[in-house]
Amino acid sequence: MKASTRSLPALAVLAALTIPATAFAHPHIFAEARLELETSADGQITELRHVWRFDEVFSSSVMLDFDRNGDFVLDNSELASISEVVTDSLSDFDYYTSLTIDGADGSISLPDPIKVSFQDGQLLMFFAVLPKEPLPLDGTIAVGVFDPTMYAAIEFVTDDDMVVTGASADRCSSRVIRPDPDEVIAQNQGSLTEAFFSDPTGNDISKLFATRLELDCK
Repeated sequence: MKASTRSLPALAVLAALTIPATAFAHPHIFAEARLELETSADGQITELRHVWRFDEVFSSSVMLDFDRNGDFVLDNSELASISEVVTDSLSDFDYYTSLTIDGADGSISLPDPIKVSFQDGQLLMFFAVLPKEPLPLDGTIAVGVFDPTMYAAIEFVTDDDMVVTGASADRCSSRVIRPDPDEVIAQNQGSLTEAFFSDPTGNDISKLFATRLELDCK
């Protein structure tokens, strides 16, 4: 990978192989997602599990660029190349995962490389991030999934795609929050400047638009 691409988000790195450079002000890549917060019997969140299924147009472009032998099948070595690019690049963006505990940012880590598959003409990614510190089911815990550059749209089609699982799944009440874009814009007019749309990478406002799963453990 060229050094100049290492600072780009992973999905933009892949897209840049086939799509001309453009401003990251609106999504060019779409993925249907699932998020599972796995809990343990002692009342801890142990894993934040992600599944992303990408749109067929983007998936096809990845196939064309990583199918080195031209057989229209991504073999294990070609899938491993995609995994390496994505795993490396997403580390700079917390794997598109936002974790807050009582409003304060939490830290996460990725113990294993992102797994990549190609099924029915679509690229799939599977991975789990772990809380860096013990994360008991206490207070208000929120997890959002979003690309801070707005290049990729990570979409949860139904509320059932964001769930709490495991032995303590019923310990807290939970709800899926889908922010109203008009309300977010109205409340943040001062931040939505021309500079933001020219280079949203240095802004956190995209976090406000992200669908999130919120747990109330009070």
